[in-house]
Amino acid sequence: MDYFAHGFWSYIVFHWTKRPWLAVLFGLLPDTLSWAVYFFYRLIFQEGFGKPMLEKIPDWVYMLYNISHSLIVCTVVLTVVFLIYKKWIYEMLAWPLAIIVDVFTHTRDFLPTPFLWPLSTYVFDGISWGTRGFMITNYVLIVSGLTIIIIKRLKNRPNPAKIYKRKKV
Repeated sequence: MDYFAHGFWSYIVFHWTKRPWLAVLFGLLPDTLSWAVYFFYRLIFQEGFGKPMLEKIPDWVYMLYNISHSLIVCTVVLTVVFLIYKKWIYEMLAWPLAIIVDVFTHTRDFLPTPFLWPLSTYVFDGISWGTRGFMITNYVLIVSGLTIIIIKRLKNRPNPAKIYKRKKV
């Protein structure tokens, strides 16, 4: 899935938490740790903007991708955080959600998701998130989800007229 969609879906799924912005950060984490790092590397040391040629992408980018897109690594990190804080930080679950979504929205031909790394090199042959039909459907669902959240918040908002209405004594 594309970078921004991960952030939107993380917000939609975790908007009920105290810190939905933290869920957005964790939903963006896998791609930030690999492709955002490479994006800035390219801006500084290579040709800048534009679609990179796969053969020019350094091996370290793929290693970062493997680490950040591994459910094994993610589970270890979440468990360590739980052991330190003695509670689950629910917003962090946006990280495995992003990985699971990528498993099904990446093909074997282009950036397959190594969700079992380092234990296995198996990758699922999903559908490409980069197709026009998928992108349109995905963003229609995102806009719908955000609209529902906004409508619910507006309905649950206290009525100022009732709050400030003085009682007669």
